[in-house]
Amino acid sequence: MRIKILFFVILFCLSFATSQSQIIYEDARSMIYPYLTRLADKGLIELQDVVLPITHQQINVCLQELQLKRNLLSKIELAELDFYKREYEVPVKPTDSVMQGLKILEKDHAQRLRGATVGNGNFFMQLDPVSGMKVFSSKNQSVTQYGNGANIKGFLGKHFNFQFYYRDITESGKGIDYNKTSTDELGIIKKDTSLQTSLNYSDLRATLSFQFKNGSITVGQDQMSFGYANHGRIVLSNKSPSFPLIRLDYRPLSWLHFNYAHLWLQSNIIDSSRIYNLGNTVYGGKYTPFVNKYMVMHSLQIIPKKGMVFSIGESIVYNDQLYLPYFVPVLFFKLVDQNNTMGTNNSASGNSQLFFQFSMRNIVPKTHIYTTLLIDELRITKVFNATKSRNQVGATLGIERQDVLPNLSVGAEYTRVNPFVYENFITAESYKHAGYSIGDWMGNNFDRKTWFFSYKPLPRLLITGRFDNIRKGGPGTLLQQYFSEPQPDFLFDYQWKSVEASVNARYEIIHQVYAMAQYYYKQQRFYANISNPLQTVQQLQLGLNIGW
Repeated sequence: MRIKILFFVILFCLSFATSQSQIIYEDARSMIYPYLTRLADKGLIELQDVVLPITHQQINVCLQELQLKRNLLSKIELAELDFYKREYEVPVKPTDSVMQGLKILEKDHAQRLRGATVGNGNFFMQLDPVSGMKVFSSKNQSVTQYGNGANIKGFLGKHFNFQFYYRDITESGKGIDYNKTSTDELGIIKKDTSLQTSLNYSDLRATLSFQFKNGSITVGQDQMSFGYANHGRIVLSNKSPSFPLIRLDYRPLSWLHFNYAHLWLQSNIIDSSRIYNLGNTVYGGKYTPFVNKYMVMHSLQIIPKKGMVFSIGESIVYNDQLYLPYFVPVLFFKLVDQNNTMGTNNSASGNSQLFFQFSMRNIVPKTHIYTTLLIDELRITKVFNATKSRNQVGATLGIERQDVLPNLSVGAEYTRVNPFVYENFITAESYKHAGYSIGDWMGNNFDRKTWFFSYKPLPRLLITGRFDNIRKGGPGTLLQQYFSEPQPDFLFDYQWKSVEASVNARYEIIHQVYAMAQYYYKQQRFYANISNPLQTVQQLQLGLNIGW
């Protein structure tokens, strides 16, 4: 109850500020991101995308800046600028007082065909359909994925924005991946686990945002990611399904940005203390809730000069009851946890992390250089002591160069996550949501070398490719994690190594209508005792989608 009161007091206080609407978050799968990334790397715009997703307002600022630099854009970049301006332009002006009637399958003022629109400058709602089909084909296997839904967004007055995205997805055929744990593909929550001939799940995101001067507060269900990477972010990634959240973004100064989020996670662990009989025998006759699980994080982005961003942040995963101090964005959560546990009760403490991100865009011309460091546990005074050190850290280092040839970028990236990162002896505080890693999709005790490219031969046609060399060790035990001295070596209990390659082509035929094709190859060698130590996968994907 106190949390609700605090939240509404904050909203009331902020409501005296004035601003423009458009706190609509753009899905991280949108093709606007590689477009803006390319031009930010070339120094033509300042893109603050350490924390994703970003808003339509941020996108519009970038597009308006590019409009003033049209003479610096290539023919393809100009064509895409005009295309995206029609997509993200504010649908109505705040001064429009005439209520527009319901319009179905009509073009808006930017000549963009919409599913349905209604409203004026005080209230506006827009609905677009979401539908599509994708076919996965490989040796002796064929899977069809199809789904339908809706994407709704709009605003209420000057300060409130809302959005709702839903897609019901079904997969059928031979060779369905029912768990989706061994790839970077989005994790799922199955609707019915008893069927083994098909798979049904949904993708849901819905938020209500309040905008004030220099910032916004958002409540709802969505995804978030932190940092830069081509193939897996180590701090916060898009691997797990969406989660309920409260998100605060604040920009007090042009060179200082602040982000805070409180997440409600799925522990996947039954809370035996709250089980009780229902008084009937339906589905076992007992109420069996899961252990409550939460994560809170905040970060500062410091911009010392154009193109350079340094970020520092912390997070903590905790369980059982909501804890009010974690709703105070400016507190140091690690110290809050120590005070809450009296500094000695480790069995009641949270699972905390520190993280850092450094990024340089166009400091070296047309080049993005980035690095991320995640510290799960580190003994500062014994970092180089081979016997006493506990260096449970992860790191990513990457570089991407634009226009190596016209419209072609190439890059390389290295990620290493040491043993036991993300894990905790309190199972309900592992770095996971619904069984999927919140950080890198591979978990811990691995390293990955990645080479990648991006090519745009035509407006709205993006061809990307990636080559990975991956090594993976075993998970180890809790006894090894907490008591082994020295700690097990990196890649101990060597499990497998793999070589992976993929080429993907995606074309936006018209606004939000995509055709895609992908070829994927993987050769994996296992070192555990299995009958087939060398496995090869070749897969072709073809798809056509409205929405995502």
